[in-house]
Amino acid sequence: MIIDKLQATGTVRGVFFSLGTTPAINDPKFDCAKAVIDLFNQATTTAHVAIYSLTEPQIVDSIIAAHERGVDVAILADATESKSSNQAMLISKLTQAGVNVRLAVRQKALMHNKVGIFDGKTICTGSFNWTNNAERHNDENLLVVDGPDVAADYEKYIFQRILQNETLIRAK
Repeated sequence: MIIDKLQATGTVRGVFFSLGTTPAINDPKFDCAKAVIDLFNQATTTAHVAIYSLTEPQIVDSIIAAHERGVDVAILADATESKSSNQAMLISKLTQAGVNVRLAVRQKALMHNKVGIFDGKTICTGSFNWTNNAERHNDENLLVVDGPDVAADYEKYIFQRILQNETLIRAK
């Protein structure tokens, strides 16, 4: 029996861990948030994100900076989680800066993704919620992979699927 599977090929750029639980506390080479910020700082054309929780102010600032540099930034966020006061405040900051933020309101399951797709060639994913709490107190991880094949799979099967089928409203 042959099972079809995605041919997601790429090269692992880095593995990162939340600072609160790494063996070398506060070592930036392990820092999940810094890795995400670096990806936004390096993006030149697109940054597509499907994220459950987004409350890390430095990540939000890097998203806005990428948008202001002309990067096509689009964020898909979980609608229920976006009602929390901290996330609602940061989503409002993003939308006021002109960032395209949409809320996933039609999903059949919890929109629990933590995915960034950068320039159609690099992805980051893992358990890491893009929050200060995840960075400082949780045991989280993040994997960064370079490869247009894996990026195309994440773009099609995560970002575009949610954008086209499961979002109805723009965040305010």
